[in-house]
Amino acid sequence: MAITSHSLFLLAGTLYGLALLAALAPDRRGLWAGMFLASGLAANLAVVAWRYHQAWPMLPMHLGAVALPLCLGLLVPFAASKSETAMARAVRRILLAQIVLLAGATLCFPKDFYLPFLKSRTLLAHGFLWFGLAGKSCFAVSTAWALAALPLFRSAIDHRQTAVAAMHRCQRWAALGFALWTLSMFAGELWSYLGWGTPVVWEDPALTLTMAAWFFYAGLLHLHLTRLWPLKSRALYASLGGLVLLALTCIPDFGPFRAPF
Repeated sequence: MAITSHSLFLLAGTLYGLALLAALAPDRRGLWAGMFLASGLAANLAVVAWRYHQAWPMLPMHLGAVALPLCLGLLVPFAASKSETAMARAVRRILLAQIVLLAGATLCFPKDFYLPFLKSRTLLAHGFLWFGLAGKSCFAVSTAWALAALPLFRSAIDHRQTAVAAMHRCQRWAALGFALWTLSMFAGELWSYLGWGTPVVWEDPALTLTMAAWFFYAGLLHLHLTRLWPLKSRALYASLGGLVLLALTCIPDFGPFRAPF
């Protein structure tokens, strides 16, 4: 059986699922979870490299859904402290669950392979993609910390200070994601202006929905700076970021349903 990019990504998704199961195990098989995650990232990286090799110097079409689990997985070791606290374990499990969800959705709803177009032969196009993926990954980490700050995910933790610390981590990751997302938007607008003569192609949902997600996180940072809402309300708002990213930036990358096997 010939190895294809689809079979490699299927392997990556399977390894991500095993990493999540190991992290959820009652005996906390952290070593196994790390090994499965590293193996899944290696397979995922091979898929991205394969697609890039086929398209370079142009931008591979619809790579975002395939590359996002890779970017998010690379942040897992940095997203939570290495100490085995209940909150750190909760954040890692939430992140692994997000990776499995993204990989599974990409396997079941893949875009067909399209040839790259000539106007993507610019660093601005690549910057638009990768700054956006990095920003989206940081937003996903922010969502994980916001969920960990809610009572549902910290039922074993009695101290409000722990939730406050989690929200500080949430806001730091959101601020980093916002900066990267802004760079992605500027790269996309310059690319659009140089390629099509307008900074925004309004008929392209990838650009207009990107702007909508930017405004959502602008509101989140505004709430953090003003402190007009109580901690729980801000955590609920931040936790919705995962749904916003899925609805506004991930679903447009998915195609019709196709069985992954």
